[in-house]
Amino acid sequence: MDEIAIRDPQPGDADELEALITAHFSEGSTYGVDLGPDDPTYHVLVAVEAEGDGDADAEPDDDDLILGVMALREFEDSTAVADEMYFFDDPDLIPAAERYGHLEMGYVRDGATGRGIGSRLLERLHEIGVDAGVDLFLADSWYHGGDDSPEKLFDRHGYETIHREPIDRPASECPKCETECTCEAALAVRRVEGDKP
Repeated sequence: MDEIAIRDPQPGDADELEALITAHFSEGSTYGVDLGPDDPTYHVLVAVEAEGDGDADAEPDDDDLILGVMALREFEDSTAVADEMYFFDDPDLIPAAERYGHLEMGYVRDGATGRGIGSRLLERLHEIGVDAGVDLFLADSWYHGGDDSPEKLFDRHGYETIHREPIDRPASECPKCETECTCEAALAVRRVEGDKP
C-alpha cells in the first residue's frame, strides 16, 4: 500500500525539489532550493510517496518519490521577516509578535494535490514552530486561479489574509490561470493562541 511520509530533506533531494518547485512557475523561471542543514532556525520538510507496510511514519527509502515540500524560518524581528519575503518588503505590513514563523517553499507535485499533503506539511511545521516559541505564523504567497491555490490551504488552517496586491500579467504568461489572470500576492497570518496555533 502506498503511503505518504513526512521527513527531513536529504542532501540528494535538492535537484528534485528545485524541479518540483520550478514546474509551478512560468516557463524560463527557476528556483534555488536551500535545505538549511546547518541552520537551527530553518526547518524544511519533504512529503514522499513511501512504499511500505501501511506505516506512514516508517523510514522512507532514498528513492521515494517526492510529492511536496514546505519550510519554516524563525525570526525575532519583523524587518528580518520582510527582508526574506518574496512579494512584500514592508515590515509595517507585519503584525507585532515575539517570534515569527515565516512559511516558504510550499509546493505539491502536479497530480498529487487533493491528498492532504499541504495540510500535513503545514501541521507538522506548526508543531515545530510552536515548540520553538513562534507566536505568529505568516506567509507571503501567490494566490492564483488554480485548484491548488495556497489561499484554500491557509483558509482551512485558520489563516487571515491581511494584505493583497494584484499580479498584473496576461493569462498567456500565467502558469495557473486560463482565460484571465486573477493572481494576487497575498500576506496571510495566523496567531498562536495559548499552546496551539
